[in-house]
Amino acid sequence: MNENRTIKLVEIPIGGKGGFIWNRLHAEREDICDALIRDNADDRKESLQARLRKLDDALDRLMSGSYGNCSKCGGSIDEVKLGIDPTLALCRDCRTLDHDPIPSTLDGPDVVLETLNSFDTILLRTHNSEYRILLLDPKTGRALVEGGDYLVEPSEALVRGSAASGYEFKAGEISTGCRLEIWVEERALLTSPIESVHVKRNAEVESISNISAALH
Repeated sequence: MNENRTIKLVEIPIGGKGGFIWNRLHAEREDICDALIRDNADDRKESLQARLRKLDDALDRLMSGSYGNCSKCGGSIDEVKLGIDPTLALCRDCRTLDHDPIPSTLDGPDVVLETLNSFDTILLRTHNSEYRILLLDPKTGRALVEGGDYLVEPSEALVRGSAASGYEFKAGEISTGCRLEIWVEERALLTSPIESVHVKRNAEVESISNISAALH
């Protein structure tokens, strides 16, 4: 995280839980702005700009005091859903009525953790980063994860599943177009939307050395 970003994140205009949400929204906004400067692909710029608009709308709602309430009916938005995607503007019922059909990338998961074996490696490319996930226990999602701005070296984590904005969280599944939820030391990390998923199977020899290096 660069110095300018640190300064901006300290200058939170509201306190308490609202300050935490503001911090999270603003951090993702800065990541997307950085990606827009670096990325010259028109198709990716379009999706990044769409996400940026959602973040700005969520920040506006937060500052006006309407954050967490459905923009259509005024009802409450499920806090678990907001935890997965803090830009949600509609409750579940209104999203069902208002959303476009599910995109093709969400027709089915690219990876189901329980179908993999211990020591398989999942290679993820997201809008902003790359991740390497060494799966230790396919049933629980326990893994060594490396990548992004925060996991600069292999760290023990729980890979919980993925979700796209406005859609139901899928535990134990990883899908392109979705954000992956990873828990590290009781802290939830959400990746930017996944662009590609590749599984490297039977990497047992390599994985044992990585585990030894990470845990000793």
